[in-house]
Amino acid sequence: MAVKDCPECDGAGKIKVGEKECEVCGGWGYVPADFKLSEHLKGYRNLEHFGVDEQVDEIPCPECHGKGVVPVYDTCPTCGGTGKVLACDICGRVKEPWEPGMETTWVCPECERKFKVVYVLDNACDYEDVEIGSYYKGIIDRVERFGVFVRLNKHVLGLIKKKDLLGKREYVPGQEIIVQVLDVRPDKREIDFLEAPLTKYREVHVKKELPVTEISQLNEGMAGKTVKIRGKVTQIQVTGGPTVFTLTDGTGITWAAAFEAPGVRAYPNINVGDIAEVIGKVSFHAGKIQIEVIDMARLWGPEAAEVKRKIEEELDRKAQPEDIGFLVQSEVLEKLKPKIMKAAFMIRRAIFEGRPILLRHHADTDGYTAGVALETAIVPLIESVAPDPDARWHLFKRRPSRAPFYELEDVLKDIIFMMEDHMRFGDELPLIVIVDNGGTSEDIPAYKRLKAYGVQIVVIDHHDPRDWISNDRAAVDEYIDVHVNPHHVKRGYYELTAGMLATEVARYVNPAVEDKIKHLPAIAGTGDRSKAPEFYQYLKYAKEKGLDEEDLKRISEVIDHEAYFWKFMDGRGIIEEILLITGNLERHRKLVNGIYPEVKEKQERVLRAVLPHVKSVVLPNGIRFNTIDVELYAPKFDYPSPGKLSGLIHDHFKDQYGEDSPILTLAYGPDFAVVRASDGMALYGFDLNAIVKVLQERLPDAGVEGGGHSYAGSIKFFEGKRKEVLEALAKEVLKLKRVAQ
Repeated sequence: MAVKDCPECDGAGKIKVGEKECEVCGGWGYVPADFKLSEHLKGYRNLEHFGVDEQVDEIPCPECHGKGVVPVYDTCPTCGGTGKVLACDICGRVKEPWEPGMETTWVCPECERKFKVVYVLDNACDYEDVEIGSYYKGIIDRVERFGVFVRLNKHVLGLIKKKDLLGKREYVPGQEIIVQVLDVRPDKREIDFLEAPLTKYREVHVKKELPVTEISQLNEGMAGKTVKIRGKVTQIQVTGGPTVFTLTDGTGITWAAAFEAPGVRAYPNINVGDIAEVIGKVSFHAGKIQIEVIDMARLWGPEAAEVKRKIEEELDRKAQPEDIGFLVQSEVLEKLKPKIMKAAFMIRRAIFEGRPILLRHHADTDGYTAGVALETAIVPLIESVAPDPDARWHLFKRRPSRAPFYELEDVLKDIIFMMEDHMRFGDELPLIVIVDNGGTSEDIPAYKRLKAYGVQIVVIDHHDPRDWISNDRAAVDEYIDVHVNPHHVKRGYYELTAGMLATEVARYVNPAVEDKIKHLPAIAGTGDRSKAPEFYQYLKYAKEKGLDEEDLKRISEVIDHEAYFWKFMDGRGIIEEILLITGNLERHRKLVNGIYPEVKEKQERVLRAVLPHVKSVVLPNGIRFNTIDVELYAPKFDYPSPGKLSGLIHDHFKDQYGEDSPILTLAYGPDFAVVRASDGMALYGFDLNAIVKVLQERLPDAGVEGGGHSYAGSIKFFEGKRKEVLEALAKEVLKLKRVAQ
């Protein structure tokens, strides 16, 4: 190769032209023993680096090493300070300084006269790099009746017509052959050769030096241009034609299409996660820029490490969210800001590096609003970054969960699907985002499975984590990367709901969607019956959208009803209209007002049927205790579910006796119980999670699990121990005493 280190300066780019007095020691050559290295020489903090004892009175100057003078340098005249020169490939004679982007092959005139030079093109070279009259070594590609096609590299192909063949041998595909260029037409990608009768010659390898182009700089005006990009492979898809590699360099994401044979995996040594260098032509597919690969290689060692470092730095820079504040005044939100910004950072980071995102949310009003708020922020960013027009379907999935925790059935499905996508389509493992769910100790078994695969996890929840390691760290936090939860700031503050938190996170992820989602916290708070001061501030944004408090209640009821029948579907296409994400208020009202009477009629019909079977008693401590066996006296496999039915019964008694009255409602089945408590239970210090712990200790053989919010949740137990569990729960309620005010 003609490019080499400058022989004058040995690649340093500078030469010594003299000496001057050392400024550190003033020409003396020594400095006092108490000399502070860090003030004079960056990076040195002690004398051990120079191998001297710190106890001496005087030491050699660390700058001039005792000489009293230091060298003076000037730019090397041979290489112009670049450290590289262009030299003859045969004799080594220097032509000129070399810089990236210049030619890398040169043969001096004297060597051209002395030798027959045959050039060997590397894969980066193209038709415009072929010169008329020059000799090249190629490979016979195929033989036709009218001549022989010769390939100079993977994509430069020319023809020797039959009359221009020497005809002294049999021509077989795969044989080497020396050719001379008669004519080259780069615009038509055609070359005319004649076979050269050379036996003695000097080979010169032509390597085309291309500057690295950032993916963000690729544009339509570069169509047909050969470029070099370096990036991380994030996906590999083997199609019926080429193999398509998705790469990111931190500045953007692009495709690189490499063809080996129909349906055959190209470059099988390159895998997802590798750092690769791609040389190819800029082209278009489905209206998006892609690179038609000329050559592709995996980078190793320091070179790969440097590219990876630059990618990480660029992704971190782009992913860092802007501090835009919050929609409402909230001390809790302000204290949660570092976690909110970290959650937004991780989501943005996944988007910009082309990593899939799997979002799980609870299948109720608060969960759906939280999930849709994040989806509304995430999807437009994915579409703006990813080259694939179907990227929103490949890189983002939202799935509801019926259980109030990340149960094993859900996590095992997620692991199986994500591993299938990884093996079949080359997808990276996803970022998992859990909202209105996932923040308690019950979720730890699921997270242990995910962590075995190295998956990152973001949790946005408002349920009490229950088990705490320290004042601000829950047991579940050991298994997740960031946990946005008001309980970290203010224990028992569940009324700042997941929908409120997720909307704020969504704004940090993509501030451009604020106007579409700022009314969602009011819907979420209505669904979870929040009385937080933040909720009343969020109401104004709903009113700006034309939604009053009655509208919010209707929306909440409709979502709960529709979600019951969606089951494990995400409700896409309907939920956006119900939540008024589309902005079409007329269609929203038609949909909600059409469904709500049906929902209300079902609720009233079921409530009339079950109320006669509710046992309502006032306990000696003043608590009104309502109980019903929903296994015997409730509809099966139909709306409303036991959880919703218990809420309806509870609301009936609250309407009758007032929210401030101490009312507790228990709806139980063979192996579960659903609990609802009024605000009046605060006077008794009621906490469902505390009672669950007592039941677990008192009945270790009953398999008691569950919890939720302090005033609303569920309990699971062994069917054979139902009587003991319910009796123990009733005894705990009887023990509650009214706190004197």
